Amino acid sequence: MARHSRRESFSDTAASTVCPDTDLLWPFGKLDGLDKDEIRETAYEIFFAACRSSPGFGGRTALTFYSKHNGGDNEGDVIGGGGGSSKGSGFGSLGRKEVVTTPTSRVKRALGLKMLKRSPSRRMTTAAGAVSAPSSPGNGSSIGGGSSGHISPGSGFLTVPPSRPRRPLTSAEIMRQQMRVTEQGDTRLRKTLTRTLVGQSGKRAETIILPLELLRHVKTSEFGDVHEYQIWQRRQLKVIEAGLLLHPSIPLEKTNNFAMRLREVIRQSETKPIDTGKTSETMATLCNVVISLACRNTNTTASDVCHWADGYPLNIHLYVALLQSIFDVRDETLVLDEIDELLELMKKTWSMLGITRAMHNLCFTWVLFHQYIVTSQMEPDLLGASHAMLAEVANDAKKSDREALYVKLLTSTLASMQGWTEKRLLSYHDYFQRGNVGLIENLLPLALSSSRIVGEDVTISQGSSQEKGDVKLVDSSGERVDYYIRASIKNAFSKVVESMKTKVSATEEGEEAAKMLVDLAKETEDLALRERECFSPILKRWYSVAAGVASVSLHQCYGSVLMQYLAGRSSITKETVEVLQTAGKLEKVLVQMVAEDSEECEDGGKGLVREMVPYEVESIILRLLKQWIDDKLKTVQECLSRAKEAETWNPKSKSEPYAQSAGELMKLANDAIAEFFEVPIASVEDLNSLSGGALGISDGHHPRPSTSRGTQRLYIRLNTLHFLSSQLHSLNKSLSLNPSVLPATRKRHRERTNSSSSSYFDSTQAGIETAFHHVSEVAAYRLIFLDSYSVFYERLYVGDVANARIKPALRILKQNLTLMTAILADRAQALAMREVMKASFEAVLTILLAGGHSRVFYRADHELIEEDFASLKKVYCTCGEGLISEEVVDREAETVEGVVQLMSQPTEQLVEDFSIATCEASGMGLVGTGQRLPMPPTTGRWNRSDPNTILRVLCYRDDRVANRFLKKSFQLGKRR
Repeated sequence: MARHSRRESFSDTAASTVCPDTDLLWPFGKLDGLDKDEIRETAYEIFFAACRSSPGFGGRTALTFYSKHNGGDNEGDVIGGGGGSSKGSGFGSLGRKEVVTTPTSRVKRALGLKMLKRSPSRRMTTAAGAVSAPSSPGNGSSIGGGSSGHISPGSGFLTVPPSRPRRPLTSAEIMRQQMRVTEQGDTRLRKTLTRTLVGQSGKRAETIILPLELLRHVKTSEFGDVHEYQIWQRRQLKVIEAGLLLHPSIPLEKTNNFAMRLREVIRQSETKPIDTGKTSETMATLCNVVISLACRNTNTTASDVCHWADGYPLNIHLYVALLQSIFDVRDETLVLDEIDELLELMKKTWSMLGITRAMHNLCFTWVLFHQYIVTSQMEPDLLGASHAMLAEVANDAKKSDREALYVKLLTSTLASMQGWTEKRLLSYHDYFQRGNVGLIENLLPLALSSSRIVGEDVTISQGSSQEKGDVKLVDSSGERVDYYIRASIKNAFSKVVESMKTKVSATEEGEEAAKMLVDLAKETEDLALRERECFSPILKRWYSVAAGVASVSLHQCYGSVLMQYLAGRSSITKETVEVLQTAGKLEKVLVQMVAEDSEECEDGGKGLVREMVPYEVESIILRLLKQWIDDKLKTVQECLSRAKEAETWNPKSKSEPYAQSAGELMKLANDAIAEFFEVPIASVEDLNSLSGGALGISDGHHPRPSTSRGTQRLYIRLNTLHFLSSQLHSLNKSLSLNPSVLPATRKRHRERTNSSSSSYFDSTQAGIETAFHHVSEVAAYRLIFLDSYSVFYERLYVGDVANARIKPALRILKQNLTLMTAILADRAQALAMREVMKASFEAVLTILLAGGHSRVFYRADHELIEEDFASLKKVYCTCGEGLISEEVVDREAETVEGVVQLMSQPTEQLVEDFSIATCEASGMGLVGTGQRLPMPPTTGRWNRSDPNTILRVLCYRDDRVANRFLKKSFQLGKRR
């Protein structure tokens, strides 16, 4: 399966300008000199002029006004742009009174947009013509004002008393509201066109140079003040400059005299407004050069068509401004129900702006997409509509007679849309959470459709920059989704690593780097689970192994970090082992996910599994351990060789009657053994290798004690406490017999301490005694629950009782007790032995009553357990030559024996005993019909009469009666 990092070959054609308040690139080129409001105002003027013959745009009797697009269109209908008939569009013979009452919209139906379902009177006007709908939000620049500013109450959006009769708005009135044009500006425009067309009723719209006509006929007196007129005039001149000089549709020679003269006139207008009077020489010059430049044609055929607004990108900016008027100014996530009529009217501007049906489809697609983004992605229907329009764009793109400008627009527009969508799809973990993950369903089809349209124009490479190995992208939705998943997973994983501030490498040593790797494994597993739960169910619709690919990518990402960590590490530590074991667990989870996700694949997921280069945790651990053992043995051998050559065999001291080299050798051996047991792995073979090569011992038939160095240090503490106690006793005796201490002084001491004792260290001795009991207890529990964990809790009765008896644990226990008595002082052994006995009995209770899901007991097992416990008691009775009496052992064993006795009872008897004990403990008496037994609390003091203890015996009892009782009373499932 191909792996690609994508690079757009057409991205260079897209503009670098970003749409305001978004990260979406504007694809239609930069237009200098004209701001958004000026483009909108000019677009409305062109729209009005083009629709002058339609009802609602002229006087009471509409002027006859022709266009190439009137009376039919040989290019076919704009999608939803009216039904092609005047009746359906509302452009019949009703004249000025024609209103928009279309109940349904063909465009909305085709694009999957909902009707607004408002009453036909939602946009109303008075009989006198004043609009009573609420004024639109935002800036309402006048068509003649030019400057931005809010529409004043007296500037055209008038509200009349509701008692006046009202009627629905015409398309012209709706468009004026949508384009935020004041009534004064609209009236001024109507008058100008009326003056222009006097005596020229048959003149086509594309033969009019609209800004020139406006300059000729609009006077200063029609504005509120001179400054407002000057701003308006400046806009008209900038439109002329943009259409004829900066962005002409027909290339302009640098030496063109008309162009040079026009530049001069415009330059002069920047310092002083031009005189537009009939006798003005400047105006005459302006008319001459503008007409000369606008009437140029590319062929020799005579034509009266004027080219002043059909140059790119001016024409597209103007047309996009018109298309954006289809969104309701009161709620810009909604498309007007009158979209069919409005689009049909906009179609009349095509000849003036040089727009084709294919260009319209492309611009309309982008406008819908842009509106979805600028409205904070609140309306997914807009995204769906844009995707629906892409089907039209795809048909247009397949045609062989595509113009160069259209190809340029196609690539830049799709680059803009695809760039925005893929930015999110390539990092969908950042952009989508549980609440909005469904948006991927809308974005992904659009991205895939865009990719298919550009087809061969898209290249991919291994990296973000242009590198070697670029290949063509196969038109496969599956591979595209594969690419999105791998890229987003890699990005999400990198951010996890960055957030943990980890840059694991061979130079980082110690616990810090290891802890980061362990934490990173947990985060990686969480990321995989979140992927499978949130994203994979959606992505699987396009790519069946989405979850498997995500798991493979995470396996590769973590493996890369793991290999960096292991690089250069030649010896083993407990931290390294923990990292490797954690990595092994993660690998198993990820492999299982791949296997589960690939069940329906043709190859059963073998292709994905082959991508997962195994971590080989076990082999790495063994390799590092062997290297560590070899290093330790080499050190011991070097010490032994030096001893053979240099040892004098003199005793070290009277109290230590052995050679000094023996102490050094044993220290090395003890240190090596202690370090070995600190590594959290169980390998008898490796221990034999270590012990056999340190001291020449290879007998593996005798079990070795499991007492850790930490527990042994506690034994030394007990010896230290006894030493201090004996030293204090000696010191007290010397004080008592010292003749310098007078009897009266001893009496005052006894009175002050309120004690009949003559000891000076009573409080200190009491503290030592308390510390001794505490340390003895800690050492005992550490020995049983930590050092002997693997032979007690991890193994005893796991699976079934018969095959997991206590005998192996007793062998280790005896060795541990022998080591303890060898280390401890005589006076410390009895208490320490008694505490170990208590701890081991507690361990047995824990195994029987809280042993986890790996243990289950049958009633017949109690005999074997009784036999095992008797063997355990015997160890304490015989070990240490009477350190603990049989009476003490029997007394401490009563609780365990009581629980074993419970295990011997029939299940029915246990249920009855439990019910009685529970009712008595809760004070509820007998349980009535329909009542349930309460869950007994965990007291922490188990015994055979405790309800919680009886319940635990039932929970571990594997038979039908126990299962039925637990299910009925506490909704607990079967043991197996």
